Order: sequence, then C-alpha cells, then structure tokens
Amino acid sequence: MAEFLIISFFIAFFVAYIYFGYYQDYKKNPTEFIRSIIGMPLGMLASTLGFKSIDKKLKNWANKKIGYP
Repeated sequence: MAEFLIISFFIAFFVAYIYFGYYQDYKKNPTEFIRSIIGMPLGMLASTLGFKSIDKKLKNWANKKIGYP
C-alpha cells in the first residue's frame, strides 16, 4: 500500500508540474505544445542511443518542416 501512495504522489506531482508550468504555452498553441512534449523526449532518447536519422526526423516533425535538408 505504501508503494501505491508513493507512486501516486509522484504521478500527481508530475501532472501538476506539467499543468502549472506549461499551461500558458498550451493556451497559446496546443498543437505545437503537444508536438514539443512528444518530440523532445523521444528525440533526446534517439540521439542518446545513436539513431541520428530518427532524431532529425522527429525535430523536423516537431518544427513542421517538410522534406529533409
């Protein structure tokens, strides 16, 4: 039961952090915000693991660029 409470606390803290920290950005442009929240962690993980092409595609997707340089 204690593990459940600890995990619940961390999840609630994370959700509150995202909500209060990024609410104004979300109100400005929800689509861009969602692209940033999804693309940034995946891009960092891909570049860390050595998948540079996937990282570049994610950056282009997040920045709405068509085609690749």
